[in-house]
Amino acid sequence: MKRLGGFTAAIALIVFGAYRAVYTLGLKSNLVILILGAILLFYMTFFTGPDWDDRVWWSKILRVCGIVLACAVFSAVIGGTLFLLNPLGNDEGKPIADYDQKINIWGTIPGNDLVNKTEYMEIDSEPPVPVARLRFEKAITGSEYKDVLNIIDTYTYTHGIQGEYDSILYNDEPFVIPYVAEGSNQAVIIIPGGGYAIRSNEGRDDEGAEIARALNEHGITAFVLWYRANPYPYPIAEMDLQRAVRWVRGHAGDYGYKIDQIHLLGYGAGGNLACQYINRIMGTSILPESYGQDGTDGISDEVNGVAMIYPFMNYRNNIPLLFSHYDSEKVRSVTEREALVEETDLTRDITSQAVRQFVSYGTKDSLFDPQSAMDYIEAAKKAKCDITEHAVNEDHYYGQDSYLSEYLSWLNPKAKAKESAPADEGDAAEEGDTSEENSEGDGA
Repeated sequence: MKRLGGFTAAIALIVFGAYRAVYTLGLKSNLVILILGAILLFYMTFFTGPDWDDRVWWSKILRVCGIVLACAVFSAVIGGTLFLLNPLGNDEGKPIADYDQKINIWGTIPGNDLVNKTEYMEIDSEPPVPVARLRFEKAITGSEYKDVLNIIDTYTYTHGIQGEYDSILYNDEPFVIPYVAEGSNQAVIIIPGGGYAIRSNEGRDDEGAEIARALNEHGITAFVLWYRANPYPYPIAEMDLQRAVRWVRGHAGDYGYKIDQIHLLGYGAGGNLACQYINRIMGTSILPESYGQDGTDGISDEVNGVAMIYPFMNYRNNIPLLFSHYDSEKVRSVTEREALVEETDLTRDITSQAVRQFVSYGTKDSLFDPQSAMDYIEAAKKAKCDITEHAVNEDHYYGQDSYLSEYLSWLNPKAKAKESAPADEGDAAEEGDTSEENSEGDGA
């Protein structure tokens, strides 16, 4: 009876460890559980058996090796079953930080309908969300065409719809979450990434609340944008960003910042959206003719500066990613896909000379080829844009420690100059800043 209880406890530990490893993809953090289960199984198998003491040394080694192999196979089978079948399903995701503070930015929302999204999505299974994310990240890389719409739609479905970040109908309501710094002259609209399949601040904070609070600590007001992504096609996300800019400009008097001090800060696909905005969208009308415009739509959509963190600037090395953002029939057509690749290359026809720009990219980025960021920077310089390059020896998703200081110096160059100036020169610079601020604002 004691051996049976020990075996049951050991198997339960191994199953629990495998479950935790699959559903959190935290194999290292759950390795202790798996090891404890294996040790208990070893003990119950080897040291409580009636013939253990009578075995010769090589027989004991073979038995140990056999049970190690059995434990590995057992864990792999349990983990593989959870990976493929996902018998427990996907629960509601971790709430977006400060969701209760959200403010809807639209009145009537163009592009919405009461149609069920799943009628138009190619969902092939319901894997655990971490597994769906891994499949997505693997699927969207490469310069060769692959039809991966089913993988992208499955990721959107498991993370967004099952996680209850998205509606199952085409009736989502884009919003901003304000993070107000009292006395701030500036406002930054934060655009999370997510490969246009999801928004990366859903379930994590580094591309949303975390950076917004960091900006608050430096006296800068921020707004985290939730925009519509897959399965909404182009230009829905662009319309949401344009509307957000107009909404933020329209509420400058309420929050105290200046309308000529509004910036965008985009991550990954959010960086692509921001770059696309200043070179293709800003100053144009992309609203459908059937939409009844309101007062906010008449507000200027200009921004003063844009920062892009580990962005992609074209789809040439992420051809399958086109399925996340564009009509699938166009992507499947050879001629229309080739035209899309050319049209979406942001190194061409740069028109953002009036907007200050900051581009930070990881030289080891395995998701979005850093060459696209470098090509854009070179093209922007040739086009006489005011652009700052910041390269880090990192992969994708690097944290604030790798870029925040440089970004803040770029955002407020005068503050940086005053910090580095000698005391007497600093006083003079401060006087000069005051007079210039009265006439032109910060100029940042």
